[in-house]
Amino acid sequence: MSLTLRCRWAAALAAALIVLGITAPGAAAQPRSVKSMDVQSAYADPAEHPSILGTLTIGGIYTCTEPAGTTVPVSFSALQLMPIAMPTGYGHLPCGPGVVDAPWSLTSFPTTDVHYGYVSVLTNFDGVMLPAEEFTV
Repeated sequence: MSLTLRCRWAAALAAALIVLGITAPGAAAQPRSVKSMDVQSAYADPAEHPSILGTLTIGGIYTCTEPAGTTVPVSFSALQLMPIAMPTGYGHLPCGPGVVDAPWSLTSFPTTDVHYGYVSVLTNFDGVMLPAEEFTV
């Protein structure tokens, strides 16, 4: 087979593979998923009596471009002083191609200790501990 004929066959084969959507390994970059979270606010619904429990709600914006139908775990632990309260919350946020800068909120489990005042919040997003955020609620 001549060199010219080999070049023509190689070009034809490459064109056929492109038409079929077959590429060499690493030739086409797969879209990467993005996950990020920003805690922007906290709100207290304080306990009033031992029989009326209070909650702490935190919220902000997040991005999770994993495939639709998947979720990302989120949890938080908070500390309030005078008197001491340590509300915690846990949940899952939905992911998908359009989940970019989406609003979110997560409410703590009810407790008798939540009150108005200063709160420091530690948030865990998809297994990554975010820096502590401080709010007055």
